[in-house]
Amino acid sequence: MIRALKVVGRHLAGAPATFTWLVVLAFTTRVQREAGRARSQLLRSQSTNLNHLSDEPTRVLAASLFWLDGSRWWPYVPPFAAVLAPAERRLGTLRWLVVGAAAHVAGTYLGQGYLRRSIRTEQAPPRLADAHDVGVSYFLLGVAGTLTAYLPRRHRMPVRAAGVAVLTTNVVVRPTFTEVGHLSAFVTGLTLSPLATDRDRHPYPGTQGYARH
Repeated sequence: MIRALKVVGRHLAGAPATFTWLVVLAFTTRVQREAGRARSQLLRSQSTNLNHLSDEPTRVLAASLFWLDGSRWWPYVPPFAAVLAPAERRLGTLRWLVVGAAAHVAGTYLGQGYLRRSIRTEQAPPRLADAHDVGVSYFLLGVAGTLTAYLPRRHRMPVRAAGVAVLTTNVVVRPTFTEVGHLSAFVTGLTLSPLATDRDRHPYPGTQGYARH
């Protein structure tokens, strides 16, 4: 039991930003559940939609990361534990943050840029300029893209190609700003793979040593 607790403690300590973020999301998810009818307005006020990106981009780019577009928190625990935490241990918190933030910004602006064009060409209703757009998916997909650099060499390209193919298919089937953002975020993560140093010494999956924070 003591040994198991030590292992858990080591894993938590190795990814402090990941698990702190997860705790904050648990709190904000509870807040939005208790907001009742005001929930929609609450989420809209934190959204990186076209209107907010024009008026207060810095605030909403940061704030949107701490809210989930749904009332359930627990489905995010597995991807945080399986993707974000291992990536933070290998990259170190600073590089992990750089990758995730870059993917979040790229996914947001490219997705909203697509939406702006769709509104101008009358392929999307103008009301979407004030749409909900919060959550962690762009950050998560960007980090996942960079994390593929730690896969065994024989698996890296097939996994990357599969990821791009699936996300591209989603854009074709459901051409929304969210799907464009997902693809953009993942590709951003792939382009930042040079930040994944010591990739052969610390393969994913695996527990062999981690970067210093």
